[in-house]
Order: sequence, then structure tokens, then C-alpha cells
Amino acid sequence: MSGAEPFPVEFGQERVADLRRRLDSARWPDQPVSRGWALGTDLRVTERVCRHWASGYDFARLQRLQELGSSTWDGIHFLMLGEPSGEPVVLLHGWPSGPIEYEAAARLLAQTGRQAIVPSLPGFAWSQSPETPLNVVGMSARLRALLGDGLGLERYAVAGGDWGGIIAARMAFDAPDRVSALYVSTPGVLPTPVDVEEPPMSEAEFAYAQRAQRWLRREGHHILIQSVAPDSLSPGLTDSPIGLAAYLLEKYRRWSDSGGVLERRFSLDEACDFLTMFWMCDAIAPSMRLYWAERRDRWRLLRGDRIAAPSAISVFPGRSEGHLSEANALATLNPPREWSERVLSDLRRHVRMPSGGHFGAFEEPELYASDLSAFLDEL
Repeated sequence: MSGAEPFPVEFGQERVADLRRRLDSARWPDQPVSRGWALGTDLRVTERVCRHWASGYDFARLQRLQELGSSTWDGIHFLMLGEPSGEPVVLLHGWPSGPIEYEAAARLLAQTGRQAIVPSLPGFAWSQSPETPLNVVGMSARLRALLGDGLGLERYAVAGGDWGGIIAARMAFDAPDRVSALYVSTPGVLPTPVDVEEPPMSEAEFAYAQRAQRWLRREGHHILIQSVAPDSLSPGLTDSPIGLAAYLLEKYRRWSDSGGVLERRFSLDEACDFLTMFWMCDAIAPSMRLYWAERRDRWRLLRGDRIAAPSAISVFPGRSEGHLSEANALATLNPPREWSERVLSDLRRHVRMPSGGHFGAFEEPELYASDLSAFLDEL
């Protein structure tokens, strides 16, 4: 590695004491009975999580990442585990997330003999906040610099979900000589196809496009505020841990395959791991600015553009049979295969998972790692 250094994951006692003081002195608003999640966040659930965060959570938990090769290069934090035999696979998270989303999957991949590299996106988790908010093109450039200049890699596979999925796709588009394979677990994030006349759109594609528009109107409030005025929101989330918890727990519960029950997918400790990562790293403001930057200079394919890397898609449905009936609305953003084939010219694998949601690698690490390994073995 050229200039990469070990990075200790630890939090000072003064920061921990300050967080606990803020949690203990928080003012909670009243909430109408039985309206909790319908109003955005169930404040009773959020208060229970925050009580655990203040008095039951072990802030040394995240030090476990040091066992996974926690390092930094030029302000970008990353985990690197497994022996460097063959081409490594790079795992890219989205929002509101960080490298801990891929921790279990990366361990499983390393056990199969693959090297896994898990960066914190610039402005997320332990990576430094960029001086100017980066869009997808800028994120691609910074991560390719990490892999090429920082780690000296000539070829690698990239995998990601949410923002990590479209950034991985852009990396494959920008550097087809470097990216040997592309794996996306949230196919709805891929750039919108331009060539939709030939072949004509199928009924499934028309239905998907209509669902996506309905979802944006009904559920996409975070996209609207974060792409237009993220720093109207960020001071409150940066100053108030209960505000941060209320905003993020809604996403973890609603976007995961939780069936409406947060702790079915995020234990109290796991939820607090994610909250601690955002709070202690002051990451919520710069992470939201990615939406702002991309809105102002969005990656749009031109007519005839496609991503040529050998590709695979895993579709996590957002709900499991036999559990509570509430469906994950984000599942409607999973397009049919033919839609993705308009963007990916070499789509070799399209697998529907039996369970798991937006945070597929975190929710179902065995399914995720197994399918990704199977795809890479086929190449």
C-alpha cells in the first residue's frame, strides 16, 4: 500500500460523556397514541433505543473493526480483510449507512479466500468530509484513486447497494479496464435507461416506472429535502442525538425487511452501532450533501451508453412470507430484469432473494456473500 496507515476506531471519553448527557437531558415531544410510525417515527421505540444508547450500549463495540484492517489513505477510511489472492472485491455502502453494513458479508467472503475492501464513502463514517460535496462522478474518481494509487490495484470487482450501487456502476463505466465485474443489490438505483423504444417497453417495465413515480411522491421525502436543502436539516441532527435517532431509525425499520418491527433486523446494539457511527464521526451533514451534489450534476446516460462489465443483480424483496403484513415500500423500486438490461449490456445473473431488504448485505449476509461468490466464480 502506498501511504495507507492503520486507523484506530475509538471514541474519547469526553465525547461519550457529552452524548450521554444530551440523551439524558433530551426533551421528547408528545405523540398521539397508536399513530407512531404513521407520523414518521414511533417515538416510544426511538426513546427505548436512546435509553439503551445512553446506559446499556458499549461504546467499545466498534473497536472490533480494527481486526478487519481498519486503515486510511488520503482521508478515505477503509476495511481490508482476507488474503490478497486474485482480484479483490470492493463493497460500497449507501445511505444511511457505512462499512459496518458489509462487516459480516466481508468476513464470509474472506473465509472463502477472497480479499474484501470496504471503504467509507467520502463524507461518511470515518472518511473525511470533502471540501466540496461530491456527486457520483466525484465519488467514483476518489474511490478509484484509493484503489489504484493508494492500494496499487490494477483489477478488482465492485459491489454495492443504494448510493454504493450507482457509484459502483459509475466506476465500471469510467474504468472498464480496471473493473472486472459489477454486482448491484438495489437495481433501482442504476441510471435511467435512455433507449426505451427498441425493444419497446414491456408491461412489467411500464408498471415499474409507475410504481417508482408513486414511491417518490409518497415515500421519497428524504430525497426531496436532502437534494434541495440538506443543511436546513443537518444542524438539528448534528446537535440532537434523539433527532438523529428519530430520523435514521425510521429508515432502518421501514427500508429493511423488518415486517414493521425494527428489532427483527436491527438489535438494540446494532441500531446503536449505526447511530454511533454517524454521531461520533459527525457524518450526517456531509453524507446528506451527496444528494445535493448529485441533483446539481446528475449522471445521465447518453443514447447508446451502456455499462459493459460482466454484471449481476440480486433483488431483495423487502418482506418475508409469514411475517407481519407491512411491506417495505422500497421493494417497489426493484425493476424487472429487462429494464436493467437496457443499462447493463452483459447482465449474467439476476437472482431474487427469499428475504432481506434495502440493507441486504447486513440483513442477510450469508445469502449476499454466497450469491456474490457464485457470480464471481462464474467469471
